Amino acid sequence: MLIPIVPVVPHTTVINKTIEYSDTVLPLNDSGKDLQVDSISNVSEYSLEECLKKIFESNPDIIFNTIQYSKKDNKVYFYTDKKISTKAWDESRIREYKPITNRDEIIEEITDLLAQGKPTETDCISLYDIAEVYKKYNKAFDTLVEKNIDYIERKLKEKMYDPTIVFYQFDFDKKQLKIGLKTSRNYDEIVLTKQDGDLYIVESESAYSQELLSYAGNDLSDFYDQLLKFYDIKKQNSYGKNSLNSNFKIELSSYGVTIYVHPTSGFGSLCSDFSISSHSYSDKYKYDCNSTLILNTTQGNEDDIFKSIFIRIDDCPECIKSELYQIRQKQLKENSRESGKKLELKRGFLSWLIEKTRKI
Repeated sequence: MLIPIVPVVPHTTVINKTIEYSDTVLPLNDSGKDLQVDSISNVSEYSLEECLKKIFESNPDIIFNTIQYSKKDNKVYFYTDKKISTKAWDESRIREYKPITNRDEIIEEITDLLAQGKPTETDCISLYDIAEVYKKYNKAFDTLVEKNIDYIERKLKEKMYDPTIVFYQFDFDKKQLKIGLKTSRNYDEIVLTKQDGDLYIVESESAYSQELLSYAGNDLSDFYDQLLKFYDIKKQNSYGKNSLNSNFKIELSSYGVTIYVHPTSGFGSLCSDFSISSHSYSDKYKYDCNSTLILNTTQGNEDDIFKSIFIRIDDCPECIKSELYQIRQKQLKENSRESGKKLELKRGFLSWLIEKTRKI
């Protein structure tokens, strides 16, 4: 999951706030800047933001000109005025593990889940179905962003000299749209919001923010309204919920669905010895599990596990309850129809068998 801009860390100076995604070293020194180039290897897409924050926090006196990330090599390059220290990041990657004390109980729980029948109540639904709903909304959000940013950029090119627009984020807490406008080498951040139906600039680093508002204000306003429709799905969540048919605890949010064992200390899946997550932005399951025997039981069976664990729909976020009830009702109707077909086939076979026996 790539991030478009560097994370904001107090007391850190970053010249180019947009991350350059490239697999070859950038020729920044050709522009006349005497820059130091340092790199860190083995940084996945999912740990990139964490890595940047750690480096920024531990190098407060460094001016970061540009950050580059190679997706191919999982490598981060730092173009700075002085050599950076990577000690804090290196030490943060060292994590001490303990064996899972309730390993056998977890294996037995998963084995029983896969063997038992599924609930037939109308007021519950599987975690797999919930995860699919979140993935649908996440895809819709990404598609909306891509479509609008592309349209607004093409419209600006008719009025301005070769501008480029990037979407940074929509801050659902502050209800602010953050974008980047590039008219030369660097992206300048522009923050917009609406009040009483009127879109306006909150703050800007760009000298062309007024041109942006003049040429694309109405389109940005429409874009803002469409993003705001995702407010409930992005903000509502359900943490620490009980499963209907297992001992696993459940977390539901716009990031996806997580199952975990109740932690011995603390609260939530981050404190648990075992968890599996189906993230809304990925088709791969994410584990926190320090046991090969458990992994041998779960890996390859994740879909079936999530299809086997049910939760009351009333325990889910309010914004998706209605949709989940509709999905569940459709499932039960289809199951009933399939059962009816099987019964008819069975009756037909018995009738044929009886008739054949009589002839004999």
